[in-house]
Amino acid sequence: MLTGEEIAEEKAKVLRERIQELDLQPSLKLIQIGNDEAASIYARAKIRRGKNVGIKVDLEKYEDISVEDLVKRIKEIADDPDINGLMIENPLPKGFDYYEIVKNIPYYKDVDALSPYNQGLIALNREFLVPATPRAVIDILDHYGYHENTVTVINRSPVVGRPLSMMLLNRNYTVSVCHSKTPDIASMARSSKIVVVAVGRPGFLKRDMVTPGSVVIDVGINYVSDKVVGDTDFNDISNYVEAITPVPGGVGPITATNILENVVRAAEFQKKNMGV
Repeated sequence: MLTGEEIAEEKAKVLRERIQELDLQPSLKLIQIGNDEAASIYARAKIRRGKNVGIKVDLEKYEDISVEDLVKRIKEIADDPDINGLMIENPLPKGFDYYEIVKNIPYYKDVDALSPYNQGLIALNREFLVPATPRAVIDILDHYGYHENTVTVINRSPVVGRPLSMMLLNRNYTVSVCHSKTPDIASMARSSKIVVVAVGRPGFLKRDMVTPGSVVIDVGINYVSDKVVGDTDFNDISNYVEAITPVPGGVGPITATNILENVVRAAEFQKKNMGV
């Protein structure tokens, strides 16, 4: 069982040490529009985890705001030297183009790492701030010693699949990417040592899509009968494959910590290069 809590706690310990060396308290601003309960839960979790390592996390919440006013507020935060990182919580209301909005966040404050600049740095193997979930997958593979293997990534989104595939290539993995138009996902998944699944469908990855030697990284978060489950048919394959991440308790705890790691990295960069 490839659990993530121990990795997350070790990373948090290192972050506390880096913050002490910074001699300032890093700060993160969260912007949420509306009252989506899942977004509120994630925001509160970031506030709680930030306090645990010594990062100030503030939530700025709007019942309603125009695109123009949101962009204006983003630019105000971008110019504030006391704020090191900025995140726009999903989901956004209809009419908001998330990627058009986040491109207004300076790359050195873009702790979600979804701006074109930070995504471009990943593609060029010049990683700076990277998306938290792909980084968590890398952290698990590093921690458990699965280096430079063959990987099938079942996802092509800008949040997970695209940056993860490039980050794996940057570390000398051999990568295949599957998506909804891939004709035979099962055969591609079986052909790789590592399978990363992030499709948002509970029970998607079944036994006939893996082998006894497979290592499965489950990035899915689904709510079924008030329970959190992943994208794998866990009961059917957990005792069949070589290794698997549980949901919850696998990728999730590390993802949350990686957001904070990006805040610290951003603060370090700003102190060194901008005199913050």
